[in-house]
Amino acid sequence: MKSLDTTDGYTVFGEPGGFVHRSGPIYVKRDGKVVVSKLLVTPEHTNSIGIASGGLLMMLLDITLGVNVSAAVGFAGICPTVQFNCNLVSSARIGDEIVGEAHVSQVTRSIAFATAQLSIGGRPTATASGVFKIPSAVHQSAGESLPAATTR
Repeated sequence: MKSLDTTDGYTVFGEPGGFVHRSGPIYVKRDGKVVVSKLLVTPEHTNSIGIASGGLLMMLLDITLGVNVSAAVGFAGICPTVQFNCNLVSSARIGDEIVGEAHVSQVTRSIAFATAQLSIGGRPTATASGVFKIPSAVHQSAGESLPAATTR
């Protein structure tokens, strides 16, 4: 079985024993305000026809979006998902390395908008857009210096 190369700065995402940790492992690499996610598809991730479950892909998209929103606003915690739209474009099979990337398009005082894509070897696998709540703790830790609206 192929293994995932995590020597280039990736760390395991999620609390040990938690849902996300048990559903992965999912790896993330932070580079400033951008976070890339990775997951290696194993037999546990597949459905009865041998492809990765759509629910798994949606979870990976939601995590990819959320960690990028948190990074964009400088928050170490979770920015909860308010709305999530997903398109499952192609399938993922055992041994495929799925890479997730996101773009935060706008941040207001209370919400953020972002898009994400999962790909396998550059081939699009799934896309999503989402709206995320910016917790009040972000404003408290920023000393209320967050602008009314920014475009990234």
